[in-house]
Amino acid sequence: MSQQYGQGFFDSCKNVQVGNTNGYAMDLIGGGAKNYSSFFKFLGDEKAIGSPFQIDFPLSPPPQFSPLNKVPRNCADSDLRSRCTCIDCPSICPSLPVVLPPNAGPDCHVGTLSCLSFILTITYSLAVLGLLVGYIIERTIRNRREKTYERVALSTETASPRVHTRGLVGVGSLAQYLDEDSLGTQSEPHHLGRGASLLDPIETVQPRQYRLNNFLRRGFYRLGLFASSSPWLTFSSVFLLIGLLNVGWNRFEVETDPVRLWVSPSSESKIRKEYFDEKFGPFYRTEQIFVTSVGGHPETLNASTQAITAGNKKPVLSWDHLKYWMDVEANIRALESPSGYKLSDVCFKPAGPRGACVVQSVAAWFGNSLDDYDEVTWAERLQSCAEAPVDCLPDFQQPLAPHYVLGGVPTTESDRKAYLAAEALVVTYVVADSSLPETQAMAMEWEGTLKSYLYNLSQRAGSEAGLEIAFSTGVSLEEEINKSTNTDVKIVVLSYLAMFLYVSLTLGSGSASREEDGILSSLSEWAHNIPKLFARSGIASSSLSIDSRDTPRLLPRLPRSLFVGAKSTLGLFSILLVILSVSSSVGLFSFLGVKVTLIIAEVIPFLVLAVGVDNVFILVHELDRQNFLHGPNAAPQDYQGPGFSAAMSPTNSHRSPFDSTHDEIDTASMPLYLAAEERVARTLAKMGPSILLSTITETVAFGLGALVPMPAVRNFALYAAGSMLLNAILQVTVFVSAMSLDLKRFEVR
Repeated sequence: MSQQYGQGFFDSCKNVQVGNTNGYAMDLIGGGAKNYSSFFKFLGDEKAIGSPFQIDFPLSPPPQFSPLNKVPRNCADSDLRSRCTCIDCPSICPSLPVVLPPNAGPDCHVGTLSCLSFILTITYSLAVLGLLVGYIIERTIRNRREKTYERVALSTETASPRVHTRGLVGVGSLAQYLDEDSLGTQSEPHHLGRGASLLDPIETVQPRQYRLNNFLRRGFYRLGLFASSSPWLTFSSVFLLIGLLNVGWNRFEVETDPVRLWVSPSSESKIRKEYFDEKFGPFYRTEQIFVTSVGGHPETLNASTQAITAGNKKPVLSWDHLKYWMDVEANIRALESPSGYKLSDVCFKPAGPRGACVVQSVAAWFGNSLDDYDEVTWAERLQSCAEAPVDCLPDFQQPLAPHYVLGGVPTTESDRKAYLAAEALVVTYVVADSSLPETQAMAMEWEGTLKSYLYNLSQRAGSEAGLEIAFSTGVSLEEEINKSTNTDVKIVVLSYLAMFLYVSLTLGSGSASREEDGILSSLSEWAHNIPKLFARSGIASSSLSIDSRDTPRLLPRLPRSLFVGAKSTLGLFSILLVILSVSSSVGLFSFLGVKVTLIIAEVIPFLVLAVGVDNVFILVHELDRQNFLHGPNAAPQDYQGPGFSAAMSPTNSHRSPFDSTHDEIDTASMPLYLAAEERVARTLAKMGPSILLSTITETVAFGLGALVPMPAVRNFALYAAGSMLLNAILQVTVFVSAMSLDLKRFEVR
């Protein structure tokens, strides 16, 4: 034949694809030939599957023969007998026109930005600029008003000495609303609202009071008074509700399916996949094993291959490795699950129930046995099968291309693959999947058995054969996700213990007895006196009393009020409330059918702990401030009537470190002693509005996250919003009751 015909014949076949192997026909019928001469040589070689005798194709025709010079056909030929389908012959596929949306014009750009990005950037910049300008204008107007208040206040001080201002800004402008005879004891200022009676004296003369804030103060005051006066009724009512919410744990489920976790139920891709699974069945489950060499066996390679692999990773193919892996695959075929399922019971069989399993492995080129090969012939067999997979069909009778079973194959200078120098073996077991739960459970059970076997094999393969094994099974992903969740439990517990210690040591630092020294001062005195234990004069001296602070002690002298003033129980109670809020949120949404995701289990406990404890410090520190203003030390012990001012008490010589306004409090307007329940109620009235505002903001922010269609994000937002809301409710009810009980315990020492 002529050279032109040979090249045309090769070109007509080189681009034809085979759908079963997802490769090219030339890899099967031509041995991966790259030109027509190699193609004809492969066709003429004598072999079991191919030419029954040797055929040689000369590159130039002999003189006694006329050259065959016909027009070769191709897969896109007009003759229907030669024409292939589009899926096998890309050159026949029609080119699809570019579909543009209606009225689509050229893309709009401003420089390198699209018009949409440019408009959004300008809009955002104008919004930020407007916010800054508005803030500057508002600050300027406020500063001018404050200067006006100062001038009026100074003139009022000189004209009306009966009004005790002592630096209060804006008193003169409010003089028409206040009783000049008792500035700090007015009962219900009409212009400030009913909630103003709960304000501190310094706050009642401020120029601005908001009706909403006064209304919220009044509401939280009533709530705090009820919770502090009836703590056990509050505990019973709230914990009964918490118990009912936790009943939802009966429907508790964890979502670990990656598709259901990260893909929106309304996604077009998910809908199409479900339609495909319903009509044709789910896609296969794959079990893959990757085998690499630890030491390598370069002695099995020829000189050219050794030169190629110099400097690369160690090749994995050797006679010893091949024998070892043949035994491994035999063990895998014999594996039985606890219910007695084998690979043959769960594998995918293209030829039907009586056919062979699809197993893509180098062992398939040898018929899963090395009985007909030795240390010399195995390499030639592997090289020939890699170059011509059609000559080495596996049990399922489909050609097995080398890129399915070998990895890291180098290329020689002659553009020929050195398959013997491959760096990895890739073994794939194809397991049938089904939409039926029973069939899927069989496959998952066998996969679990395979995973255990491969894990043990990976531990000993290095010492037994010098091989490293990595693998993945159909159940590996879900099991790994669950495994990571279980390991995080210790971290969550440690974080809660650390927060408990911090809260216990910090709470009550301002409410301990101020006549006693603290822990730090006691330790400092102990460190100062400890050298006296080793001095002769220190031990023999009798001039020091046994109770003297200068008496050396082996252990530090801790203050007696340490355990009385500490709030360890209250701190532990606050941590338990955080746990209850998370647990109740899980119970509520589990009852509503919202599955728990791994993000919820790992993130929300930390999130609620970090945010929820802040309110605890706010409430306790404000209660400490109320104790300073209205506690036992604010009035004499023999107080009998309303005519005594708290500031006149001789015991009121210490001020709270959390009272930022104590320098401005007028001695004639200091409130009197109040009961513990009243102080707790005023604490909640003072801090309740800010807690409400922050809770609403956090709940709404997470609630907006529930609009995201992705299940993992949506479920996380719902659980976080519920946990934040429930935690705030518990803090303004049962925690207030606990503060009342703890305050009474502290005051009776």
